[in-house]
Amino acid sequence: MLKKALPYLIPVLLGIALLPVPLLRDFHFESAALAAVIGCFWASLRAAKAVSDKDFFHSLNVLGFLYLGGLPLFITSLVTGCLTFDGFGFWIFIPLPSVFLGTAIGRLFRSFKFPFPGLFTVGVLLFCGVGVWLIEFFSFPQVYFYNHIWGIWPGPIYDEAVQLSGSFLYFRWITFLWIVLLWVVPNWSQNLQTKLITGFALISLLFSYLNLDEAGIISPRASIKAQLGAVHQTKHFDLYFDENFYSPEEIRYWAAKHEFYFREINNLLNIEWPNDRKIESFLYAHAWQKKKITGAKFTSYVPIWLEQDQLHVAKQQLEGVLKHEMVHVLSKQFGNDLFNGSRSIGLIEGLAEGIAKDASTQSTLHQIVAGEKPFPSSEDMQSALSFSGFYSSAGAISYTTAGSFVAYLLSNYSVDTFKKGYASADLASAYDTSFSALVNSWHQTLDSTALDSVDQQVSEFIFAQRSLFEKNCPHSISKEMRLWDEYRFLLADRDTSSAYQKLDDLYRLFPQNDLVKDAWVRAQLMQGNYEQASDAITPKDTLLALQVLKADALFLTGQVQKADSVLDHISPKIQQSEARNFRFTLQLRADSVQWKHHVQRRYQNIFPDSSAFVELNLPNRMLSLNKVLMENRKSLSLLYARQLLDHNPDSHWFNIYEATVDWLAFWGAFDLAEQWIDLVDEENLRLRYKERLEKQRKWLRFLKAESTVAD
Repeated sequence: MLKKALPYLIPVLLGIALLPVPLLRDFHFESAALAAVIGCFWASLRAAKAVSDKDFFHSLNVLGFLYLGGLPLFITSLVTGCLTFDGFGFWIFIPLPSVFLGTAIGRLFRSFKFPFPGLFTVGVLLFCGVGVWLIEFFSFPQVYFYNHIWGIWPGPIYDEAVQLSGSFLYFRWITFLWIVLLWVVPNWSQNLQTKLITGFALISLLFSYLNLDEAGIISPRASIKAQLGAVHQTKHFDLYFDENFYSPEEIRYWAAKHEFYFREINNLLNIEWPNDRKIESFLYAHAWQKKKITGAKFTSYVPIWLEQDQLHVAKQQLEGVLKHEMVHVLSKQFGNDLFNGSRSIGLIEGLAEGIAKDASTQSTLHQIVAGEKPFPSSEDMQSALSFSGFYSSAGAISYTTAGSFVAYLLSNYSVDTFKKGYASADLASAYDTSFSALVNSWHQTLDSTALDSVDQQVSEFIFAQRSLFEKNCPHSISKEMRLWDEYRFLLADRDTSSAYQKLDDLYRLFPQNDLVKDAWVRAQLMQGNYEQASDAITPKDTLLALQVLKADALFLTGQVQKADSVLDHISPKIQQSEARNFRFTLQLRADSVQWKHHVQRRYQNIFPDSSAFVELNLPNRMLSLNKVLMENRKSLSLLYARQLLDHNPDSHWFNIYEATVDWLAFWGAFDLAEQWIDLVDEENLRLRYKERLEKQRKWLRFLKAESTVAD
């Protein structure tokens, strides 16, 4: 009995063995791809060596064993709530076609009586599974891939939601056509039916391959340029963008930022850039457009393995990642010969993070790492710089730790020494010392780094994050989160009316979700539905932000006394709150004049003129300046910036100070920008703020120099 059951128990036991393995334990595309590879090779070798023509039933037999192996994963995902429709779909559309394709290839070599049919079969499968992927990898800038053997790689692992798409199903249709063609080729001339099937498969494959680009199977550079549409050229860059989402002024601004970072990084890394070499910068309208075209959603990236220098960034991420990605582009100049980088992913990302320093707006890289003790040992750092070690931790932890270590190396040793160690991935040889000695010296720097409570909080937040491998349901996205993602997409796509409708759906389905309700109430206020917003909020709503919105809604309907009553009731909680967004809540509503201008600015996009601006208190003036800067209202920004030069600086407004200097410099108001830098420099700034202010000084000097050259 056991002997008969053993063949069926083995795949089940193998499936159970996968349960402790991150990602593979999930009933989703990763485990389905593994099953597809095993099943494809198994079925192909079985068909190549078969003595009877029962290939179809042999394929079903192989699939049966594969699905037995997937049974423990299915049951576990079902019990834990991780099972998704997409995961179920991937387990159908990945292993099934792959198994039949393997059978068709093995059957073909057997039918034509090839010598060593198994060897030829394995060779073809390796070419399809690895060779074709390598050709695509070194030919196209996309980071998603479809493959007839292993099915799909959807893009960066940071983008957790992986769903069935029309492009994937189209690709599997092509796989099906190959199965049909290879199955009938041995007997294609036997009768009219097989001739017609062969002709249909060939013609269908021809038209299918002519439409790979349009179907989203591949994304050549030329196609991406055509989809974005517009181009702006500078000395070192060709910027490709969608002019429906970037104004001419925005493109000039980002073009200047490109050149600024290019010069800064080149000088730091001692790079001699060839005069005839230009970088292509693809600027997407939003993350969802970038996901559709390249496979990367919220992950910005640089395909350093390609000959053409390029970077891919969505509009909403430009401010935070452009310099980081630029480092990747320029570091190709001293990368290895294989793929223009380093065999150490930690050094690749650590270099970009160590130069960009954008892990936190409040704390430096050293402060973040210094706040988490004990410090990583030399063994820990060896692992952290490796591929497996880097990705086994949450992205924020890996990037910050590697960034701090590389920043230390760049600050204390020659850049050329680091470049040598980067290319070889052997820091010990490059620095002529042991790796542990380098790590110990870094520890001394961390020990001497000054910390305060804010740095400690930032450090605790970053080091508390979990990686994708540590999550129980890495690809399970709730309906609530899916609708929220669709809402954010519609906002980014500037389809405001549809976005509000989607938000209405969210609020109707999940009225108890405070964050959804908060967004819905704000949307009502923006649309002028003040009474609906006020009526929706009751004393049972415990979220403090909702009660503040209740007061605003009452004020906008003219019920000033009721608004004051609500504000007075929640004032003690506001004063006790440590949340930064409540710091100036009461001052913004200090009296009817302040409150009126606040709600007009916030919900009606109405801004005070010069005389009204003087009446405002500092929080209202600063937030007015911030909003006109965000909306690129140059004349009002200059007006407000001049009128605010006499205020006493407060580091709580540093983000607005930085934005003010940034845009004043870009608009050519150099003297005013310098006055703001001097004003802010009087404040006792945090170390990270000093770094950011110094960056603005460099930006100002760069633009002044460019202006002089242009004149």
